[in-house]
Amino acid sequence: MRSWLNLLRSMRFAVAILTVVAVAATIGSILEQSQGMAVYIASYGEFWAELLSLAGLTDIYHAWWFFTLLAFMASSTALCLAQNTPQMLYEMRTYREHKSLQALRRLPCSSEMDVPLAARAMLPAKLQAYLRRQGYAYISRKPAGNVDAILFAARRGGARRLGYLLVHAAIVLICGGGLIDGNVVLRWQLLSGSRHTESRDLPPSQVPARSRLGADAGSFRATMNLVEGRTENSAYLSFNDGYLLQELPFSVRLKRFRVEHYDGFDSGRPRDFASDIDIIDGGKVVPVTLHVNHPYTYRGISLYQSGFADGGSQLELQAVPLHADAAPAALQGKVGGTSSLLMEGQPVTLEFTEFRANNVFEKEPASQAGDARPTNNWFSTHEARSRVEDVGPSLAFRLRDGQGQAADWLVYRKPIQVDGMGFLVIGKREPQQDSMHYLRLPLDGINSLDSYLRLSRGLAQAEARRRAAHQIAADVADPALAAAFEKSTLALLDVFALHGYRGLADLVQNSVPPAERLKAGRFYNELLERAAYKLQEVPMVPPTPLKDAREVLPKDFLHAGLAAYSDSMEQNFSTLFRFTGYRQVNASGLQLTRAPGAFLVYLGAAMLGLGVCAMYFIRERRMWLWFAPDSGTLLIAFSANRDTPALKQEFDGHHSALLALASPAPFPYQS
Repeated sequence: MRSWLNLLRSMRFAVAILTVVAVAATIGSILEQSQGMAVYIASYGEFWAELLSLAGLTDIYHAWWFFTLLAFMASSTALCLAQNTPQMLYEMRTYREHKSLQALRRLPCSSEMDVPLAARAMLPAKLQAYLRRQGYAYISRKPAGNVDAILFAARRGGARRLGYLLVHAAIVLICGGGLIDGNVVLRWQLLSGSRHTESRDLPPSQVPARSRLGADAGSFRATMNLVEGRTENSAYLSFNDGYLLQELPFSVRLKRFRVEHYDGFDSGRPRDFASDIDIIDGGKVVPVTLHVNHPYTYRGISLYQSGFADGGSQLELQAVPLHADAAPAALQGKVGGTSSLLMEGQPVTLEFTEFRANNVFEKEPASQAGDARPTNNWFSTHEARSRVEDVGPSLAFRLRDGQGQAADWLVYRKPIQVDGMGFLVIGKREPQQDSMHYLRLPLDGINSLDSYLRLSRGLAQAEARRRAAHQIAADVADPALAAAFEKSTLALLDVFALHGYRGLADLVQNSVPPAERLKAGRFYNELLERAAYKLQEVPMVPPTPLKDAREVLPKDFLHAGLAAYSDSMEQNFSTLFRFTGYRQVNASGLQLTRAPGAFLVYLGAAMLGLGVCAMYFIRERRMWLWFAPDSGTLLIAFSANRDTPALKQEFDGHHSALLALASPAPFPYQS
């Protein structure tokens, strides 16, 4: 048993444990901690993810072996402290006045000098005054075996040893605080089976007792997702395989959650998140405003503003057929809910996944003054605006068919301006696609989509295409040439209606000689825009002001409309979802922590800092002055805890000063 205690309190064992803890902490800083298994599988593969989880490296600071290391470190340091503290305290008080003359002469920094007879009588008083002047505490005694001599034993810097005690006590406190806040008891309960994590999505009232923790439980770090207007008195502790419900000794009600934004050049970028809450403790109500990085502590529990989410915003949208004359279908729902509808005669389920009231996109740094070039093609490349752009609310949802296949959709409510023209932007990602594909639909002069819908539905209808081809050919005087021109125009419209610009490119590639393809492509494109003009049946530039502003189309509208139609065919957009309205309901993400061991950790950190400073910046020095009045011999001996080049210089300074004191000059000091 004694051998084990000797090993536990040995310096070698303590350094080994400290090294292992340092390596573990380094791994914990590099490897992302407390993430779901899917994150580690995606980053490292299934084999390594499983190995990291079994080794406890995915949650190092709560692993059983890390707690064991902390316990060994605390025990080893505490034993060292208990063993060495009496000796340290003794060394802080002792003057080592029993050193013999021979021992003093053997010190590396020692010297002897002869004192003139005229200065011998006053020298002891001068030596005492010098020691006091230099800040030394000292005692004097008669050396054993030499009653005529006198020995002054002086010390300075004894607080350095107090630094040793502070450092070791700090390590014990920090390890103890870590064990307390690590909730070792709860970990043992989970390991022994007396507590079980819950994996089902249950309301707090239905969580079983074995998965609940009382309000008087130990330390915890839990999360709470609080919806505006609601009150909660429990939070969730997350584990890899589920959660535990942590009851609170009070209730929290969210009155309002708000997001503050920057103005000016960074307009639209979030600046701060804040939650106005009430802490309800029996009949006592404490109003609090939580800001990011400004927690509030009540009854030992600290509440942090850690995030935000949607609390079930009410949403309205329309399903509009792009290529068929049909009335739009109105849909309603809330975030997290579902809605059913028919698409092309097939039942589908719409799952509302995310609502965002603001979408801020950053632009590229300006290359010249006033040139804020965007990072994507949604914004103008000519207008000089702010560095960021808020494009307004968006709605993300998932469209799931009868076979369970789901496509992700993203719809923006407000038009996005590109060089003076408004576009409605819709994104879709099919199950087999890695990235989202966007469709930009141009709006007319009053930001309406009706003009594009007339164009799109006209292209999709064979009768409308024949009518447009006939109207274009009517301008040709020769009947035979007009008939041929009408047939060619109709064939061009038919190809474009089915395959878009890709079909047009294939047509040119297969039917036109290489030397004429560029010229033919331009001609086909002009003919296509003329047909689109006929399909619109509105004047591009009215000769007189029209009463209906809908009839005014922006410049390049037809080109943008044809491009949008081609993209819709290529990306299989048959239905347009329009985000028409919403009522936002916010939820605030709060983090609640109780850390009874935090005081010990903070105290230990302060003691560690003071102890390290004391050990490295305070030098312990000792000086012995042995004087024999009869022979006139004065011996000076000097030592310190660290043998540095400055030690010899300091000794030489003392030697010179004492040599001056030993001269027969008048005594300038008062004892």
